[in-house]
Amino acid sequence: MSTYITKNRILDFSVSLQIQHRSPNTIASYTTNIQKLEVFLNGAELSRERMIAYKQWLTEKGFKKRTINAYLAAANQFCDVMGWTDMKVVLDPIEPDEVEQGKKQISSSNYKKLVYTALQNDKERLAMMIQVLCYMDLRFCELEKLTVEALDEGAVEVVRKHRQKRVEIPDMIADDLRTYAAHEQIISGAIFRTSKGSPVDRSNFRKDLKKMCVLAGVEEELGSIQHVKNVVLDEYPYYGLGKWRDL
Repeated sequence: MSTYITKNRILDFSVSLQIQHRSPNTIASYTTNIQKLEVFLNGAELSRERMIAYKQWLTEKGFKKRTINAYLAAANQFCDVMGWTDMKVVLDPIEPDEVEQGKKQISSSNYKKLVYTALQNDKERLAMMIQVLCYMDLRFCELEKLTVEALDEGAVEVVRKHRQKRVEIPDMIADDLRTYAAHEQIISGAIFRTSKGSPVDRSNFRKDLKKMCVLAGVEEELGSIQHVKNVVLDEYPYYGLGKWRDL
């Protein structure tokens, strides 16, 4: 059997990720990364030797380790789906300090400014999303799992590294989310959604956050909202809904 990367095989890969309940953003990222491998191969078949050469090529291009690992993780996953497990390559370990350097945290003061400004400008959804991401152990791609049904259960069920994880919803957040859902007439499904009913995607969020950064007079910390884990939560307090709150 040939080992060419074709459009049909990329489609099969995408369907496999959907079956694994991967988020739309993850699926889009993985399929885009496979297209990177396809560009490298330039029409050639995939092999173990070419996978190793691909890894070396990415290094020579100057990509950071975590970026290279992201490309290779997608390639390895693709190989798993295709049944080409003998072609998989080992990912290089990343030192803890390298991981932290790549995760710029939003400052406590800017967090407060963004929440306050969002509330003052009647952007309750954005204010709640910022607070939920900073206060709960949820990633942006997992927000679509934060549903009305999850509020009833008191927790969000997510999958990380093929393992089920239960993320508890604090009572104060659950109460505010119920209030928000009732106001928006959301009776089921994802709480954070667009006017058309689709879950808010990363591009929507980044666009709204960029505007709020300008209004709040803070640096555009578009990628830093989620990176406040493992810090003292008192620095990132939960204010909830209502622009009358004193921040």
